[in-house]
Amino acid sequence: MAPDSSLYGPHAAGTEAGFRGFFVKLTALLLLSQVIIPFAAKAGSENMENPGALASLTVPVDSLNGGISPANLTRPAPADSSDGTAAVLWRNRIQIPIREPLVQKYIRFYQGEGRTTFSAALSKAAKCLPEMTEILESRGVPGEMVSIVFVESGFKGTSESYRGAGGYWQMIPATARTMGLRVNRYVDERFDPVKSTKAAAKYLSRLHDHYDSWILAIAAYNAGTRLICDAAGRCRVKDGKLYGRRLPAYSAVYVSKVMAAMNILRDPEKYGFKGPHFCRPTDYDPVLVTANLSLEKVAQWIEVPVSRLKELNPSLRHDTMPPSSGFALRLPPGTREKFDLAYEVYSGR
Repeated sequence: MAPDSSLYGPHAAGTEAGFRGFFVKLTALLLLSQVIIPFAAKAGSENMENPGALASLTVPVDSLNGGISPANLTRPAPADSSDGTAAVLWRNRIQIPIREPLVQKYIRFYQGEGRTTFSAALSKAAKCLPEMTEILESRGVPGEMVSIVFVESGFKGTSESYRGAGGYWQMIPATARTMGLRVNRYVDERFDPVKSTKAAAKYLSRLHDHYDSWILAIAAYNAGTRLICDAAGRCRVKDGKLYGRRLPAYSAVYVSKVMAAMNILRDPEKYGFKGPHFCRPTDYDPVLVTANLSLEKVAQWIEVPVSRLKELNPSLRHDTMPPSSGFALRLPPGTREKFDLAYEVYSGR
């Protein structure tokens, strides 16, 4: 296409005026650049002084889609960068009914009579709380729902109740199996912090979808859906509203304990607790084992204590692996080659 001839002025005066306007604009741009460029360089250098600061405070993509502002993020005490993970980052999506008398009662309990137990749970949580909250958040469940573990087991992974509930999240076998966990005479994945948290996230997500309330989801997690459905039918219970007289008494107590623990976890120092020093997630090399091997034999092959193998494989109920169904055995890092050589000889004999 030929250029539009109307863009060009036919008179010398118009041309001269155009040149003057051009030089005025050019001079203004040069002066402005003297201000903007140094400012941008200074801002960039300030951000690079602490390169990890911005990364650690990055808002997850799903939180942006959900309209969660960075101001709503809670960051527990950071760990030493030399031997700890980055601090846990979760979103305060649950409105705690802080004025509820029962919540205040259990906050005082954790600060007083229950301080030793709560402090012990905080200490134990350092090993798996970061990974648990990450699992919950990745599945659409608020990471602070990990407060349920403080109430249920105090982060004692081997905890079992007389009613048959077990593991970190104290699931009964039937619920655990429904959520995809392996529970039999050889393997019980309720005692695995990662697998059990995935199952709990699935269960809590279903409960929330049903009740449209995290408070009711917590209550149903403890009491079952039948009783909580009755309570929800009588009146709508939304997060942050009073609930003490709307739920069965023991459900109100349970929810209050979880809410109190959640409130303390948002700011442990405020309530006189030392924030946990988060440890790195345990590293391991997985290998599928189909033979009925004993942990003692494997320990001899790779030259590590049996206790180390038990620590890495908390879902094994005995010191042997399932005889026919197979088991994904976790080995200490760097021992896979030794195991493969010994297992090949053992299998081919």
